[in-house]
Amino acid sequence: MGKTKLTKNTFKPKGFEFIDLGLPSGKAWATTSAPGYYTFDEAVEAFGDYLPKGATLVELYEECDWKWDNEKRGYTVTGPNGNSIFMPANGYIAPGEKSAEWVGFEGNYWSRLPYSQTSARYLFFSSGGVYPLISYYRAGGFGVWPVRE
Repeated sequence: MGKTKLTKNTFKPKGFEFIDLGLPSGKAWATTSAPGYYTFDEAVEAFGDYLPKGATLVELYEECDWKWDNEKRGYTVTGPNGNSIFMPANGYIAPGEKSAEWVGFEGNYWSRLPYSQTSARYLFFSSGGVYPLISYYRAGGFGVWPVRE
C-alpha cells in the first residue's frame, strides 16, 4: 500500500533524524514520518521496533504540548525540553481504496499495538483534538512515525 515497499528488516533509521523531546522514557522521535501509507501488518513487518508502542503514543500525548497549525494543517508537538516535531494531518486510505482521504484534516499514525483480530491501535488527531489510542481496521492505510529507544 505504501509508496516505498519495505519488507521484514529492511527499515533502517538511516536517512531519518531523531530528536530528543525530553520525554521521561528517553525515546527519540523521528523528525518526519516514513513516506507512504501502510496497513497495520505492513507497518509491523517493515518497521518492527521502530513502530511506537501504545504507551509511547500515550506518553507523547500526555507529556507534550500539542498546537494545531491551521496553515500547515497539522500539530506542532513540543516536548518538555522545548524541542518539537511537526505532525501533518496525513489522512488515511480506507480498506479497499487506493487514494488518501481527509489529508489536511486528520492525522493517522499506527502504533504496534493490536486491538483485535481485525483492528489495531493508532494515534488519531484533527483540529478538534488528539486521541492516542483508538482502533481501526488493520487493512486501513495509515502513516508511520518511527521512534528510537
